[in-house]
Amino acid sequence: MKKILVVTILMMTFLLLATWNVGLAQTSTPTPDDMTPTPTLSPDTLEFAKGEPIRIGYLLWETHYLGIDSIRGIEIAIDDFGGELYGHLIELTRFDSGCNESAGQRGAQLLVEDDAVVGVLGTTCSQNALVASSIISDGNKVMVSPSNTSLELTDPESRSPGYFRTAPNDLHQIKGVAQYAYNDLGALKLATVFVEGDELRMVKSEALCQAFADLGGECVLELAMEGHSIEFAPVVDSLVEAAPDVIYFMGWGIEEGAAFLAEARTSADLESAAIFVWEIYMNPNFLEQAGEDAVGVYVSATSYDYDQEAESYQEFLDSHRANYDEEPVSNYHSYAYDAATLLLKAIAQVAVQGEDGSLMVDPLAVRDALYVLEGFQGLTGMIACSEYGDCASSAEGKVYEFTSGDPNTFNPGPAELLSSNPAQVWPYEENQDEQ
Repeated sequence: MKKILVVTILMMTFLLLATWNVGLAQTSTPTPDDMTPTPTLSPDTLEFAKGEPIRIGYLLWETHYLGIDSIRGIEIAIDDFGGELYGHLIELTRFDSGCNESAGQRGAQLLVEDDAVVGVLGTTCSQNALVASSIISDGNKVMVSPSNTSLELTDPESRSPGYFRTAPNDLHQIKGVAQYAYNDLGALKLATVFVEGDELRMVKSEALCQAFADLGGECVLELAMEGHSIEFAPVVDSLVEAAPDVIYFMGWGIEEGAAFLAEARTSADLESAAIFVWEIYMNPNFLEQAGEDAVGVYVSATSYDYDQEAESYQEFLDSHRANYDEEPVSNYHSYAYDAATLLLKAIAQVAVQGEDGSLMVDPLAVRDALYVLEGFQGLTGMIACSEYGDCASSAEGKVYEFTSGDPNTFNPGPAELLSSNPAQVWPYEENQDEQ
């Protein structure tokens, strides 16, 4: 297996067009107005000899339940795809990227340099996706993530051209917070609190302020706090001075969130301010530490709703139980299954078979195929990628409110059910329909 020379490529291209009548994807990143494939192969085209396996790389957090869930979804997707492509076995090249930038960078470099790797699945965390996707894009390959949700990754100002994801975009929940705070709570002044130096949270803060301002509100404070600190008196003092109607808190962990609420509850000046926290606090561990301070606190979330009664999903569950002897451990198995299937479909669309059983795959053509690949029904819904790499179709933002500080009552659900904690309060049209 080797990268073929440009001259050889051009000659084989004309031969292929004359004898095989195969249409190949274009080699430059398409624009929204021009996404029609053209019959060219790039100098990065990979050639696999007869019987030689092709490889899909992954950058996932192998020791964390989110990464484990994604790996299993990918493995089942490859099996369901048939385990091979035109007589070439599909193999996984595995790299544990953890959830840090250095590991993501190193893994991306290794996968880009591997001429047997056609595309990459990952990363688990948005935190190391920016650097990894940049390296993979510069290497003219493609990366599809099953669990990245950060706004920045598919923002036209910061997105790498080879980056795609099947996971929902956090922009949905940001817009939900702005709409619920402004339209339903009547808030006019917003303050955000986020971890200093955390670019992903900073981008989320900026997006929320913009969405709130677009509705007619004002962002009166964007406060960067020290990470991993539980001393929140200075933060609360700054909030009192800004006098917001609504506060959106994006801390690093559970202990921080509980400590912030405890301090905020001591201030009479913030009694009337609605407090929102982001979705990492949507769990019983947060209630265990925050207790009654959490009552009345809103939590934003991105919906992971999809039809789990569908026959295809039930078949997936059967395979999962047979292979791993347990149920899936998070929501991301389905998004990983769809990410792997999406990538394999794109590879199959542009791969060129030789009469001797060899296979040529242009990684740039794979990238382009993702833009023009017709939508297909995945486990999570219809999959079709936008011009900026968002491929999920079933995502939406939701706002919940904690009704009890007892962790034993944790049970997210619609507001009309007394057992719901936290209870969904937005979008309220959905709740009304269920009544």
